[in-house]
Amino acid sequence: MSRRSLLLTGATVMGTVGLSIGLSGCEADPVQPTQPPEPVIEPLTPLLLSQRELIAQYQEAVTAFPELAVTLSPLQTQSAAHTDALLAAAPAAAAQVAAGGVAQSPSGSSTQPSAPAPPSASAPPSASAPPTASPLPPADAVTAVLELAQAVGTAAGSLRAAALQTEGDLAALLGSCSASTACHARLLT
Repeated sequence: MSRRSLLLTGATVMGTVGLSIGLSGCEADPVQPTQPPEPVIEPLTPLLLSQRELIAQYQEAVTAFPELAVTLSPLQTQSAAHTDALLAAAPAAAAQVAAGGVAQSPSGSSTQPSAPAPPSASAPPSASAPPTASPLPPADAVTAVLELAQAVGTAAGSLRAAALQTEGDLAALLGSCSASTACHARLLT
């Protein structure tokens, strides 16, 4: 073998070894499965869900004590109108409410369940909002109204807090709904 061939072979071998060592440092770590992102819950979704629960609570009181219908039905209708307006103004939150909130798929990714959208909040509340599981119905109409007044007061506070954290037209809408709901609480006490 000539000196030139020997040097050329040696250089080729060294180049190959150097290249393989260099490339081994560039190898990627074994692929680790990435953690799925946490589902993003729109800020107004819990508020809208609680509004639907409030509408259901109105309906429960009217159903249990029909004599309250004259007093409660207009307030229930107004609360349903507030909820409809908020659903229209916050489409991303409305989609989550329609789907029952944010769910995780079996693969772990955030998805919206394929549930039919519930009727609008202006429909009879028993159809638009699932009844909340009350431990026991109120013993009398006075207790029902007092419990409803407390729930309405809480809703007014939640609407006010949301209005203070929001900007623009949505803040104005939330503030208006809050003021109206606060009036409902006063009417019930």
